[in-house]
Amino acid sequence: MDLHKRWQKIWQKWRSKSNKDLKSQTKDVTNKTLDSLHELLKDEHIPATVRMQLNDEYQQVQQLIDKLENQQVHIIVFGKVSSGKSSLLNALIGRQQFSTSPIHGETKTQQTSNWNKYQEQNMVLIDTPGTDEVAGEQRQKMAHSAAEIADIILFVVDGDLTQSQLLQLQQISQPNTQIVLVLNKIDLYTDDEVMALLTSLKQKTSGIIAPNNIVTTSAAPIAQVLIKEDSKGNQTREKYDVDIDIKQVKERIWKILENDGKTLTALNASIFAGEISQKIAKKITKLRTSAAEKVVTTYSIAKGIGVAFNPIPVADLLIAAGLDVAMIRKLSQVYGLPIIGKEASNLTITIMAQLVVLMGAVWGINLLSSALKTVSAGLSTTITAGAQGALAYYATYLVGKIAEQYFIRGKSWGEQGPKQVAKDIVKSLDKDSILLEARTKILERIKSK
Repeated sequence: MDLHKRWQKIWQKWRSKSNKDLKSQTKDVTNKTLDSLHELLKDEHIPATVRMQLNDEYQQVQQLIDKLENQQVHIIVFGKVSSGKSSLLNALIGRQQFSTSPIHGETKTQQTSNWNKYQEQNMVLIDTPGTDEVAGEQRQKMAHSAAEIADIILFVVDGDLTQSQLLQLQQISQPNTQIVLVLNKIDLYTDDEVMALLTSLKQKTSGIIAPNNIVTTSAAPIAQVLIKEDSKGNQTREKYDVDIDIKQVKERIWKILENDGKTLTALNASIFAGEISQKIAKKITKLRTSAAEKVVTTYSIAKGIGVAFNPIPVADLLIAAGLDVAMIRKLSQVYGLPIIGKEASNLTITIMAQLVVLMGAVWGINLLSSALKTVSAGLSTTITAGAQGALAYYATYLVGKIAEQYFIRGKSWGEQGPKQVAKDIVKSLDKDSILLEARTKILERIKSK
């Protein structure tokens, strides 16, 4: 089931509730959403460096908290340049709050203004730049962002719907958001032309917008010129203003709020909160994965070089095992799951035991090259040391990758245990390319000494 159908099912389930049950559930969802958002902001397990990189997401969380605590309904206007979006908002609030101009695309950034209060809910009007002033990818991003923050979308057109506008409607359409298609500038058309346009709009948006959500308006009508002629044939031009007509838009907004107001905002907030949480979780995972990769690589190089330089047979491998323990401690910090006491040592032993079972031959070669290092001389020693160092690098790299999975799963191996985790990691990595890279780095370091 795709996301659209899933939310449609949830919305229909909500709408089927009795008014009493719905009010109780709405309040409950709002309170739970607020609690989860506050917890997300205060989560001490998220490092400060990660918080800095997630600044935009945390601002969204704070905005959503403000919206819920202030019982706001977000009404966003959407449409192409010069369709009369800003004029419609000015007409609704009764003053020149939003920028309007005959110059193409006056609205450059998102603008916000408080409107009226309806049934204890504070309505906020939001204007956006024209959709045809930005490139396709940016337009899609803006459409998605608009749909995320909106409870009601006023999609303004000043004529028939184009293919581009229909695509935009499809992008922002979702069951939990009410879209009102507003045919603006009807003062420029005859009554018959308006009826024809409405018929076309209903046909083109069938299945996307409910017919009763298609309304007409004249937000900033052009003054009319009346030409009068006297008995002698002399003509005079008389200019007179045409009244603004936004009655249908207002009535439709009131009806939506009356039927679904608080339910709409509660459900939207819950959905948006879930999406923000997922977005933050994905970014945190990505950042932690990147940091963990640096930790594993750093310790792998350190161990590889240490083993390559140490002239004592076998003992170098045992001494270098301490680096694996140190690496695991560092990884636990990266994933916000610090380990104490002998936990790191025990985890290292568990991982190494599984690797010995899986890769006994590798450890045999490792021990052999350790012994050979004392009887080799000159370049052969360097080559042998490089080979042994590469194997040590590879071993630590495996330990690190397996330990990562342990921390990703919340300090757990999961149902299949460490053996399967180790097996999956060994299979997923290209041993030859890792060994080649490690050997190259180690030999470069040895020759530079």
